[in-house]
Amino acid sequence: MDLLRTEYDIRHILAVSRRNIDEHALIRIIVSSLARKEEILNVTKRDFKRVKRNGFEFYTVKLTGTKTRIMPIDGKTYNIVSEICKNKRNKERVFNYTSREMDEIVDKNSPPDKTYNVEKLRSGVIEILKDCMFFGSIEFGEDLDKTANFLQDFHPMYSGMWDLDDDEVLEDFVLNFSKVTGIRDAKTIAELLNEDVKRIDYVLARR
Repeated sequence: MDLLRTEYDIRHILAVSRRNIDEHALIRIIVSSLARKEEILNVTKRDFKRVKRNGFEFYTVKLTGTKTRIMPIDGKTYNIVSEICKNKRNKERVFNYTSREMDEIVDKNSPPDKTYNVEKLRSGVIEILKDCMFFGSIEFGEDLDKTANFLQDFHPMYSGMWDLDDDEVLEDFVLNFSKVTGIRDAKTIAELLNEDVKRIDYVLARR
């Protein structure tokens, strides 16, 4: 597997999905917590928590499928989920998508030369994280503290490297986006990424 290309694909799906906050939240949950489709179908507003353990504050989501596990999520994902859930009841499902619709959402936000679904996206993130496991391995969700510490240290979403808030991160992504898609018009790129056209103009002018 070409991990550099896989990482670009994940960043592409995350960036393009920003045009729709509900779809973006869905994709962030997959990428941040490594959630499976059957787990996402069951997740409710009350499954998201802010926790403190050993003086360390982080966010979690309870995922229920064939078994139940608690997984960390990054702070920005927690805030976006909180936004889309603000008018929902605690026991209400966060996402009303079917399993097929979730795959379609991931696919339509994929790079033009690639086809992704929920499981392929999830597997891509896991492969990148495995590349950071220098010694041993981690069963994600088996030990919350161990999982949280590992993801905080090595998952790019937790450091903001898979978001576009930082100018250098934006520049790196936009140049690759332009190369993969063949799109070089700043306004078009800004619309596709739901980004300020002035930021895109600045990045392209620096090439």
